[in-house]
Formats: sequence, C-alpha cells, structure tokens
Amino acid sequence: MYRSDNKISIASLPVWERAKEKRVLLSMVMDLTARCNNDCVHCYINRPAHDRQALEKELTLDEIKAITAQAVDLGVLWILLSGGEPLLRPDFSEIYTHVKTRGVFVSVFTNASLVTDEHIRLFKKYPPREIEVSVYGTTPEIHKSVVRKNTFESTMTGINRLLSAGLPVTLKSTIMQANFSDFDDIANFCRSKTSRLFRFDPCLQLRADRDPHRNKSILSQRLTPEQIAALDKKDPQRYKALEQGCKNLDNSIEQDADTLFKCQAGINTCAIGWDGKYQLCPSLVNRNCTLDLKTHTLAQAWNHFSPEILKRTSVRSHYTETCGTCTLHDICAWCPAHADLETGQLDGCIPYFCKVAKERQRAWKKFDYVPYLKRT
Repeated sequence: MYRSDNKISIASLPVWERAKEKRVLLSMVMDLTARCNNDCVHCYINRPAHDRQALEKELTLDEIKAITAQAVDLGVLWILLSGGEPLLRPDFSEIYTHVKTRGVFVSVFTNASLVTDEHIRLFKKYPPREIEVSVYGTTPEIHKSVVRKNTFESTMTGINRLLSAGLPVTLKSTIMQANFSDFDDIANFCRSKTSRLFRFDPCLQLRADRDPHRNKSILSQRLTPEQIAALDKKDPQRYKALEQGCKNLDNSIEQDADTLFKCQAGINTCAIGWDGKYQLCPSLVNRNCTLDLKTHTLAQAWNHFSPEILKRTSVRSHYTETCGTCTLHDICAWCPAHADLETGQLDGCIPYFCKVAKERQRAWKKFDYVPYLKRT
C-alpha cells in the first residue's frame, strides 16, 4: 500500500528490488550542459557559461527528446536534469516540459541564481518531484570563496522564489576548506528554510577532464579525515547511516576479490553526459566505459554495453589484496570511477579515501580496525 500523505520515498518502493533482479532501467541522470555561470573551486565538470567548444558538443533538443523516448521505452520512472547549470540553456523550458509530459518523475539540480518568473510558472504548471539547490555559504564572502562569482544575492533570491511558490525544494551543500567554518550556519540556514532533509557531501572528486590545474585546486580544498569524521557526527541521520556501515563491517558479505563494480551503477540507473556519452554513473568518464549515444541507441548501451563493463575484473594483486577485499567498503568513497580519476586506473588505490574510511571506523570505536580482509 502507498502512504496517502505522499511522503513515501521512491527508494523504498519494492519495485527497486524486483527490477534489480532483471536489470530494469528505472532512473537516469541527464546532464544538459557542462557550462555554468559559477566557477566553483571544487566542481568536477563545469565550463565557462559562454564556452563555445562545450556549447557545440551539447546534445540538441531533438537528441534529448530521442534519448528520453528510448529511456521511457526501457521503463525509466525518474529522470534527473542536471549540469553544469541546466537553466543556462535557452531551451530548458522545452526540455523540461517534454521530459515531464512523458509520464516520468523529474528532478532538477540548479544553483538557483538564474531562476526567473518563467521558470516558476513552468514548475507550477508541471511540478517537479524535487528541485535541489546547493548552499555554499551564508555570507557573500564565503559563498564567493567557493563559487568565485558574485552570485550570492541572486542565489538567495532564487531560493526564496522557489520556496515562496510552494515548490519542493531540497537544500544541500558540499563542504570543503573554504566553507568548513560556516558548516553550522549553512546547516541551520537550510533546515530553517525547508523541512526537507538537509544533506551534505564532504568528499570532493577530481575533474572529469583531468585538468591538472583544476585538480590541484580541488585537492587543496579537501577536508582532512578528522574533519570529515567530525562533520559526520554532527548530522544525526548521516551518523546513523555511517554507524550502520560500521556495524556491517564484521558481517560483510564476501565478494569476488577481482570484481571491480561492487556498487549499483548500471544495475537500475545510468547517466547521460552533456555531450551525449552514455555512462554507468556520472563519475565514470573513462573513455573505455562510455558509449556515444549520437551513434548508438540507449537500448544498445543498456542491454549490451553496460553488462560487459560490469563484468570487468582486476588481476593485479595490489587490488585483489587491498580494495578488492577491504571490509570498509560501506564507509569508503572508493569506486572504479573515482579510482580512474585519481590514478588513471579503474582498480587503483586511493590513499586519501582509505584514510577517511579508517578515521570513520576509528571515530565510532566499534571494532578493531583490520585494513584488509584477505581470502583464506
């Protein structure tokens, strides 16, 4: 039975478990652009708002319509429109309307600084499942230290417009050195604005384009493992989830040591890059793990390409004797996508993530830390 108060979580629906067995595509992330009017110091994808090269590679409206139709045919129930900043596209309203009227749930990720009366009317006419906005600071100074643009006032105005219209807005944040000192104020601000769950991410991933200058900047903004563990304990729901992860350590189900993909990427979800590249998840940009949907169909990608990627294994002992059998996977950010961005190898080890997981485990003091559980 569905709850009549409309507050049931999509993730809790039994359809997910049933669809997992048959690998049915249920949700999809679609990046409409890599361009953004902000220049966030930590962003893994953004290009300048008027970047001509990025603009020329973006999916056209007709291509987006075709991919959406194919996704619906495959059974998709939920599409997330993201970027970059999706509202930068002059045809955003057409894209949104088309996707929404295909009978699927639609969510939008935006920085809110470009929200206009037209967008409000659009969202009121075709209500989204959710609009997610990142709050990087509660003062113009801290906001600018992250986004490197003077968009604080327009962001706050956009958030207030969305909320005043009664739209389903979720406020979130990414925490880094630039705004770590403002975390309590950010959390209090977001919780005061909406009853929807405030969440934050303290883990920064490297650039999809592997730009060394931008990567150096991202690395400088990463929190220490101790700072991350301290933030985890400040959020009751996050703490509870990570605590459960620690409790699962000694009950961890042994998986094949050589298996690379131990997550849910490509099982019921996929991502479409702003340039039309099919990906198992938004972070997996390795050229050997993507397929161009300008020359292939989504059905080909989902039914044939993804299963082959998911079969990939590692025969290198540095993986099979470390990350491949580590018991801390439930509290670690390691995955093949991040490993590739950090090391150039899908099976590479990321010492920073390892230290964070180790510190999280130590923070709860639930178990004696065992770095790697090797097969016997």
